[in-house]
Amino acid sequence: MYTWFQPIIAVLAQALSYLHTFTHDWGVSIILLTLVVKMALFRFNLTAARQHIRTAAMGPHLKKLQQTHAANPNRLMEESGKLYREHGVNPFAQMGGVLLQLPVLSAMYGLFLTHGSAMSSLLVPWVSHLALADPLHVLPVLTGLMTFVVSLIPLTEAAGPAPGSGKRAMLGIVLMLIPLLVTWRAPIALGLYWMAGSAFGLLERLLYRTAFGKRLLRKGTPEPAQAS
Repeated sequence: MYTWFQPIIAVLAQALSYLHTFTHDWGVSIILLTLVVKMALFRFNLTAARQHIRTAAMGPHLKKLQQTHAANPNRLMEESGKLYREHGVNPFAQMGGVLLQLPVLSAMYGLFLTHGSAMSSLLVPWVSHLALADPLHVLPVLTGLMTFVVSLIPLTEAAGPAPGSGKRAMLGIVLMLIPLLVTWRAPIALGLYWMAGSAFGLLERLLYRTAFGKRLLRKGTPEPAQAS
């Protein structure tokens, strides 16, 4: 089942073993490995964040074009393409980080399922090894709640009008169910990985609210032409 991801699993297993020589705790090593993976993917998340604010800034202009050229689809397509280029928006750029995280998540699942029985951690003393599912469901619940909290925070302050609190809460509930269902019967080590990843996502959002983070988001953003 995990044959396709075996090369990734081998690399992750070696990295995890290396970290364990310093931490002497597999749970702590998993958290550190998660941070390393997230830092490696940070560039893709940053690109997605930049695309997010560019798309939001383009929104009013695009809406105006849709109203102006509603009766001329060809002209609308042509003008929309120009608008996308002016704002530096690539509709597919936001998918890079997501597409890369899926095989990593699958590889992590395979790693913990096949190697977790030899791992234990003081962070989760209620299980004998990390290949077991959490019998108390502590980590799945905490992971779901962390995902919910992160979803309530807009990606950036400059991301345009935020949806209403009701819609954001509903979206948060949907997003909360994903890690909850995935980690409910998965190896508890996967819960540690997902929990640490959610915490990293929260730190990303906080970073984007600092002066440095705002400059980072705006770097390379083209100045769009004024709408006529």
